[in-house]
Amino acid sequence: MTKKKTVPYVLIIPLLIAFGIFMFYPLYKVIENSFYESSFLNPFKRQFVGFENYKWLFNFKLFNPKWSYFMSAFGRSLLWVGLSVTLKIIIGLGGSLLLNSKHLSGSKIYRILIVVPWAIPWAMGAMMWAWTLNGQFGIVNSFLLKLHIIKSPISFFSTPLTAFISTILVDVWAGLPFVLIMLLSGLQNIPEVLYEAATIDGAGDFTKFTKITLPTLKPVILTVSLLSLVWTFNSFDIIWILTRGGPLNSTETLPIAIYNVSFLMTRFGGIGKASAMTIAQVLLVTIVSIFYIKILGKGAEG
Repeated sequence: MTKKKTVPYVLIIPLLIAFGIFMFYPLYKVIENSFYESSFLNPFKRQFVGFENYKWLFNFKLFNPKWSYFMSAFGRSLLWVGLSVTLKIIIGLGGSLLLNSKHLSGSKIYRILIVVPWAIPWAMGAMMWAWTLNGQFGIVNSFLLKLHIIKSPISFFSTPLTAFISTILVDVWAGLPFVLIMLLSGLQNIPEVLYEAATIDGAGDFTKFTKITLPTLKPVILTVSLLSLVWTFNSFDIIWILTRGGPLNSTETLPIAIYNVSFLMTRFGGIGKASAMTIAQVLLVTIVSIFYIKILGKGAEG
């Protein structure tokens, strides 16, 4: 084998080592721990229990008599992620169309400002929103009171419904810039000739959007949706900083539940049960990702 052919293989060795150390080994340890009963209170003393931790996922009930603790958190995650990703795509698509418009003045400034939420670490952004939405001295309540929209301050994180909605909106704020920029990039790659030909044929704006913009932008939308779905499903810091899964477990998604089982609910959970929950989450996200990739492939072919 010549030197030119061996160099690429030599250069990829550090990447393979990094994957092994930071990805495959931790995943192996999580899988191994899921078959043992252990706790952080005594991590060196563990007992092999086989698939008991996986059975626990569907049998252990804590707050909901109908659904297991894991299934409750999973259902809550699906709703939270579904609403968040849907809002990101809808608002991102509308915003990208607006920024791509030739009639919008100062679009370059708006594009720079849009990146700000993405540039701020999500933990810091969540802390900022925790103060902004504070029920006693938050700026949102102050603004609404001065405009006489509300008569008394709203405790955004004190009731299940408002806490659930508030965490979704904060997550949308944090993840929207990525979606918007990617969709804007996709719009700018659509040949202008297609719109000119449609105009000559007498097509209106709505027809151009449904027949040219959406079909051409479909692969970008599906790719962005997949990435946003995976990131949102694994989101931890925003919910933890804002509500810690409360009130009444209304914002306790799977990542929050895994943390609670591993570190806080040592009496009921532990490392083994939290590892089983993690493996279940990985499998669920992988299945959804494969489903999206298949749709993406069909969209690209079409």
